[in-house]
Amino acid sequence: MNLLDVIIFLVLLLAVWVFWQHRQQSESAQKHALYYCKQQDLQFLDIRRDKTRWSFKGNQPGWRSTFKLGFSSDGETRYEGDLTLHNQKLVGVELPPFRMPGQ
Repeated sequence: MNLLDVIIFLVLLLAVWVFWQHRQQSESAQKHALYYCKQQDLQFLDIRRDKTRWSFKGNQPGWRSTFKLGFSSDGETRYEGDLTLHNQKLVGVELPPFRMPGQ
C-alpha cells in the first residue's frame, strides 16, 4: 500500500461520511417539517434540500442546510417556505404569507 492508495482510501471515506451526514440531516429536516406543520395546522406536502454549506454556529462546526418545505393551508393551494438546519438542529422556519381556511 503506497501513499496514493492511502489518499484514495481517505477521500472515499470522506465521501461516505459526507453522504451519511447529509442523509441524517435530510431525515431530521423531514421530522422537523412534519412536527412544524402539525403544530401550525398545515398540510405537509414535501421537502427538498436547496443549499448546503460548511459553517460554524458559535464554536460548533457543521453543515448548515436550507430545505424547501412544501405545504398547504387549505388543501388546494401550494406554498413553499424555507427550513434551516445546522447539523440536526432546527435554526429557523420562514413561511410566505398564506391564506387561512374560512377567510
